[in-house]
Parts: sequence; C-alpha cells; structure tokens
Amino acid sequence: MALKPWREVITPHPDVAGGRYQQAEFAADLAQVAQGKAEFEYQDASEFYARTYLTDGMTHLLTAAMERVSGKGGEPVVQLKTAFGGGKTHTLLALYHALNGKVGADRMTGMGKILKAAGLDELPPARVVVIVGEALNPTVPRIVNGVEVRTLWGDIAAQLGGAKAYGRIAEADKKGVSPGADDLVAIMTEAAPAVILMDELVAYMGNIYDVQGLPSGSFDSNIAFIQSLTEATKRSGTSLLVASLPFSKLELGSKGGEAALEAMERRFGRLEEIWKPVGPTEGFEIVRRRLFNPVKDVEARDEVCRAFARMYDENPPDFPQECREGQYLDRMKGAYPVHPELFDRLYNDWSSLEKFQRTRGVLRLMAAVIHQLWANDDRSLLMMPGTLPMYEPSVKNELLRYLPEGWDSVVDNDVDGVRSQPQAIDEGNPRLGALVAARRVARTVFLGSAPHVKQQAVRGIEDVRVRLGVTQPGESVAVFNDATSHLTASLTHLYSGNRRYWYDTRPNLRRTMEERADKFRDDEVEVELTRRLRSIRERGDFRGVHACASSGEVPDEQVVRLVILPPSASHRPNQPDSPAIARANDILNNRGTIPRTYGNMLLFAAADSEYVDDLMKETRQYLSWNSIAEEADVLNLDTHQRREATTGRQRSNEATDTRLKEAYCWMLVPTQVGTNPVQWEATRISGSQESPVTKASKKAKADGILITAFGPALLRMELDKWIWQDSSDVGVKRVWECFSRYLYLPRLQDESVFLAAVREGIRSRDFFGYASGVGEDGRYLGLQFGRASSSIFLDGQSVLVKPDVAVAQIQAESEKTTETGPGDYPQPKPDNGVKHIGEPRTGGTTLFPEEEKVTRFHGSVTLDATRMGRDAGNIAQEVVQHLSGIVGADVKITLEIQARVPDGVPDNVVRTVTENCRTLKFTTHGFEKE
Repeated sequence: MALKPWREVITPHPDVAGGRYQQAEFAADLAQVAQGKAEFEYQDASEFYARTYLTDGMTHLLTAAMERVSGKGGEPVVQLKTAFGGGKTHTLLALYHALNGKVGADRMTGMGKILKAAGLDELPPARVVVIVGEALNPTVPRIVNGVEVRTLWGDIAAQLGGAKAYGRIAEADKKGVSPGADDLVAIMTEAAPAVILMDELVAYMGNIYDVQGLPSGSFDSNIAFIQSLTEATKRSGTSLLVASLPFSKLELGSKGGEAALEAMERRFGRLEEIWKPVGPTEGFEIVRRRLFNPVKDVEARDEVCRAFARMYDENPPDFPQECREGQYLDRMKGAYPVHPELFDRLYNDWSSLEKFQRTRGVLRLMAAVIHQLWANDDRSLLMMPGTLPMYEPSVKNELLRYLPEGWDSVVDNDVDGVRSQPQAIDEGNPRLGALVAARRVARTVFLGSAPHVKQQAVRGIEDVRVRLGVTQPGESVAVFNDATSHLTASLTHLYSGNRRYWYDTRPNLRRTMEERADKFRDDEVEVELTRRLRSIRERGDFRGVHACASSGEVPDEQVVRLVILPPSASHRPNQPDSPAIARANDILNNRGTIPRTYGNMLLFAAADSEYVDDLMKETRQYLSWNSIAEEADVLNLDTHQRREATTGRQRSNEATDTRLKEAYCWMLVPTQVGTNPVQWEATRISGSQESPVTKASKKAKADGILITAFGPALLRMELDKWIWQDSSDVGVKRVWECFSRYLYLPRLQDESVFLAAVREGIRSRDFFGYASGVGEDGRYLGLQFGRASSSIFLDGQSVLVKPDVAVAQIQAESEKTTETGPGDYPQPKPDNGVKHIGEPRTGGTTLFPEEEKVTRFHGSVTLDATRMGRDAGNIAQEVVQHLSGIVGADVKITLEIQARVPDGVPDNVVRTVTENCRTLKFTTHGFEKE
C-alpha cells in the first residue's frame, strides 16, 4: 500500500500545531508550580504526567523516593547533575507532584508501575518543601506560611511546620548563623515524612559569595547549613533531600557560582547519590510525548519504518552500517515521526554547545519545526534533517541563537531561503527541483556541521550521513549526490574533503576564485580552449585535424581533414549566416591569400552558441583555480586551502573538458547541387563523453559524408553522371581531382579509397577498364579489363575506359593477332576521332618495334632545400613509382648534395654532418676549402 506521510499518522499537540506555545513553556519552573502560577501542563499533575516520559533514571528515582518516605529504605540525599537542559527541574517536578498528596496515583500516567516497584498500594503523603535559588532574594526578608524569614533554614522550617517549627531556629535565622543538625532533625521529624527539593541553589550561593551583612547570612554560614541539612536528612529516617547541581560552567555564571559549586559538591558528596535523569537514547520519547499526541495508525507507522529499513538494506554503500542493524528499525518506530538521524544530530552534536540545553533546546527547536511543517502541509514520510524549514525565521533563529556571530548570512545565502544559492540550484535544474534536493542536502550538512566548526578534530559530516538525512523510500540517491556536487561547486561557505562536508563562517576560496575569474579576458579564455582542442590526439577517420586554425594553416591537399572552428565562431540552428558558417566559408574558399583547390576534402566542427557562455565561464573558473593553486605560497594558503585549490582546479578542469565536448555538437558539411551555390548542412553530433573529432568521425562515416570504402558501381555512376558522358575514357588523375574539388561528388577519405575502387572495378567487365596510357593512334596501352591487377597508378597518363570501348579494342586486337600471326606486329592505326578526357597528347610518333624499346632511364633534378620532403615525395610518386613497377626493373637512386657556405662552416656543424654521413653510409662525403 502507499506509504502515508507523518501528518496522516500522528498529530502534534494543539498548542504546538497552532503555534500557540511560548518558548518559555519548555523551561520548567519549580517555584512557579509551588506558588500555583505555572502553565497548565506543568501545574496540573495529571497533564504533567500525561506529557512526561518516565525515563529509567526518573522511574528509579521516584521508586527510591517512595521507599524513603514510606520507611522502606532508599537514599536520603540525591544529587541531580546532568548537562544543561538535561531534565533536572523536570525530575524535581515529578517528585513534587507525586509526593505532595494533592492528586491520586490513578490520575498520573505511569505511577502504578512505580508504586508496584516500591511495594506500595498508594502514594505516601509527605510534606514537600521547595527551594528555588533563582527565585530568592538574599537581601530582604520574605513571608513564608505567615512567618517572616531571612535564610534558607528559616524558609525550610516555615514550610515544614509554620511558626512552631520556625521558632526552633528563629535566632539562627535572625542572626544569619546556621542551626545545628539536632534542631533540623527535630523539625524534620515533627513534619515527617519530609521531602526537600532544592533547585538552582548554586545561583543563590553565587549571589552571596564574598558579600557581608546580608539578612540571608554569609556564604560560609550557608555552606555550613548545607552540611548540617544533609546530616539531618540522613538521621530523620523518612526524610528526603533532592538537589540539582549544574553540570557545565555555563550554568555557574560567576566566580561565586564556581566557588559555590565546589563547596556544595564537597558537602553533598559525603552522603548523596548522584543521579542522571535522562539517558542518551531516551530523549526521543521525551520529545515525542511532549510534542505529539499518541500515534493513531500504528500499522501505517510501522510500514513507513519498514520501507526505510528496506531502502537501507538494499543500498548498503549509500548509508551508514548502523542503519542495517535490527535495532535501528526499533529506533525509527520509537522516534516516529522524527527520523533518528535528526535526534542524533541534535543530541550528539548540538548538545555539545555550551548554550544548548540538552532536552529543553531540542523541545524548543522541534516545536518550531513541527508547527511550520504542519502549517505548510508537509507531506514527508518522516521529519528529517533535510526537511527542517530553515527559511522560516522561527526555526532559523532557534538554531542561530546557539551559534557565534556570522552564521545568519551563511544560512541566508548558502543554506536556505528565498534568495539562497541552493534554492537557485533547485529552480535551475528540474531534476533537482522536483525533490528540493539542493536545499535538503544543504540543510542536512548545516545541521550536522555548524556546531562543530571549532570542536571537531575531524571536520564535517560524512557523505553517507548526508544521504541518510535526506533520502526517503522511492527517491533516487543519485539525485542527492548530484545536488551535493552542485553545492560543492557553487557555495562560498561550504567545504569538502575526505568524503565529508561542512559549513564555516569563513568564506572558502570560491569567492577569490570568482573574483579572479571575472578578470580573465575572452581572448585569454580562447587561448586555453585552443590549447585543449589542439591537444586532442584522436584522428578518427580523418587524415588531418586542425583546431582553431586560420585558412592559411589548413593544407590544400587531397586527403579529408576536419577543421575545428574556435569557440568564438559558434553556430546556431537555422542560422545560415552564423559566425561558424562565415569562418568555414572563408577556409573552404581560400588558403591564406590564394584560392583553395580541394574544397571537397574539408569538414568543419563548431560549437553551439547556446553552450559557449557556460563553456567560457567554466574555463574562466579553471584558469582562476589554476592561478590560485600556482600562487599558494604568495597567497599564504594553509594546508586545507591548498588542498581546496588543488581539488577545485582538478574538478574545474574535468568540468571544462566535459563542457567542451558538449559545446562542440555541430558538424558543418559544405554541399552543392551541380553548379548551384554552395549550401551548408549542419549535422548535430551530440555527446559529452567523446571528443569533437571522434563524434564527427563517427557521424560523418555513418551518414556517408566521409567515405572510407567506395564501390566500383558507385564510381561508375558518378562517372556517367558528371565526368565522361560524351567521352570514351577519362584520366585517372583527372577523376581524383574532380572528387577532391567538387562538392557535388562523394567525399573520399584519400586516394587509396579511390584507387581501391578502381582495382575492384577492373576485376569485372561491368564498370570500366584501365589503361596505363593512350597511344597516338588512340589505342589504349596496357589495357586491363575483367582481370585483377595491382599495377594501378594515379598519374597523368593512366585512364579509365568505358566498358564497350574496352571490349571493342580487345576484340579488334584479338582479330588482328589472328590475321598477322604471332610474329607480326600490328601497324599503327590512324586517329579514329575518338574523344579522350585526360592529359593532352601530341601526334607524329609511332610505337617502337619490340627490338627498339628503350631499356635505360637517367635523370637529375635540383630540389629546393627548404621543401625537400615535398619535392622528393612528388618525384617518388610521379617518376620512381612508374619505373620500379616494371617487372625486372633495377632502379637505383643517388642523392647528390652540394653546399657552399661563403663565411665558412662552423666546427660543430662539420662534426655533426660528418658523423651523420658515416651513420647513414654515404659513399663519399667531405668538406674542403675553395
């Protein structure tokens, strides 16, 4: 069944739900109760016990008190000493209501169990005395039970027995001198059983410290009285003394308070039993009982808790180990509707702050939280750290009251609020915004780290606890991980390290980074992006890649190249005059200052204009982080800041690479139909995992824009359509030139693809023939048709021949051979008028007879020393290749070098050249003087 939100399973007490509570209500006041002036929930015994969770310590203390006043044993003196707000006064109130005899046990929830443990059938009535130090003025007398009293002993005597009891110690009261233990025993015996409850006594003692002449008596006389009182309580048999003492220096308030605590601990320490009313895990039930009505749908509660448990079991790496233990399910049920992680952060982290009252502080905060969530119709399954509405002033102020100055702006800007950065992240990312992921993560990190900025040895809240504080069943952990990454990259006061996250009032280096980033100019950013683009090593199926190159830097050669345009030359869909197309047009038509010849060999990759701004911004951040990391010594960065700078640089570097890949999502392809104007086809090449080169290569090959394998049928089709309509043949080099130049022809990767198609084509008689040349009589020399051959050359003499023409020549030669016989040579045929497309030929010569064929070639040429590689390559292709391809040919090439240096060759050059000549096995070499 569908899981129910907490508001459908349990309801807050009406005063909490309606926001009618006062923060002071959570500060129990024993004096106000004794005077009948307290709030109803504290004043009325039935209501008090209905809202009070009896902890193990409180239950034990009540039982022992019942035993003591009924004469069955029990400790006579009990000292309550817990952390600030730990429930001392609440425990004294429980004793007051239980022992003053005003309400029966049946009207106090849980009292039957205590009576049974004490072996009693009914509550033993006792005379209860209340002394609250903060309520007493030591400088003036006061009226108690119709008697004017001045001191603590006078006050206690008057409460126990009125004027009669006071009469026993009247002189001691008037003179401010402590009475003896015997007088106190007599008073307590007459009023037995007597219960004396003392709260905030250290505050009273601190006020009279080192002050003389007070009606209350001196500090020393009051300390002496405490010692006498503890002795008298023990001797009186059924009397009980319970006093609360502070646990922290925060509650002492002054030097006098410290002296008072030290002195009182020595006196109480002789006879008392130290009691700690609230155990560390009992706060859950205390808060739940005080703020909520009982669960109205137990099965719905259990199903929600089981769903959380299943989520933790099914995703073990994402959550702490403790969540998968069986007792954690019990904790969730006990803390419902509050997630145990929220209580853990408050009781374990926030209670370590001196100002934070352990139980009272949690009650104050949770009351504000519950009211706001109830009023805002919160539909969460549980109240979690991530659901705290810190944008509400009542909640924010309750948290900030315990923290040092400076946290207000941190919360408003980096945690929660209408103008906070986490809210902006949620609003700008629908995936995160759907779960309010960024704000939930920010709240969780703040709650788990703000109290420990100074105290923590290992700073921050672990990532597994961040996820524990935000994730509910049915929600994706990945979304919250993504939100955490966004926050880490954006917030000024959020730090991270070792898989921990924390806030600090000191801004991190992000602000410094942002200030520096704003100073980088566009041209500096483009230099960095150019560096990254030129560092791409992939080539894909392109024979060359040129990043951010000018038209003069892109070679005009017959191999397909990809030109990556600079980010400034970006493209926008359906914009035929975009900066990218303008830049590509220039490179397509020109190589520097001269016209480009082989335009069909170029493709272009361009960035999308909508992505460029983000790309430039991220690159600025990288340059900024990089400069901070490199100037760590100059900036006097500490160890953590150095680590932050290094991490920021690494993260921004990776982000820049990703955004670069995302931005370059267009391939621009120049196309042309016949002689019409050039058109540009923009093809999308999306993706953030591969480089622009790899994406463009795959797309170009898949769409047939770049051809790496070309079939002879396709070659024949293009020949028929564009090249040899009215001709019998066409020059091979001429065809390749056409394919390299004209945009209406297929774009072949390089000449090897074209020659492979030719070789494949001449294997059959369906496409074309190949000849190494055309004789003066029009006869095709070395005609190959219908058979495989490796002797295919891309030169000015070779031609492709139409099949019918090739067939005709083969048949004619076959017939001629039959007529003349094998020993005769065919006679030259006159020009038959057949039109050839290729290099021009001259007439007037005849074929050499077999015995007159030339058998030797020699030649020499002068090479440009600055372009030797190019010129030597041309010679090898156009001359040497033809000669070495002849069966039985013995080709030798000798390189002759002559160099004249009028000013003389330097000694180091002489040594280097001489050594290299030996290594390269020169036949002759040497230097000489003219």
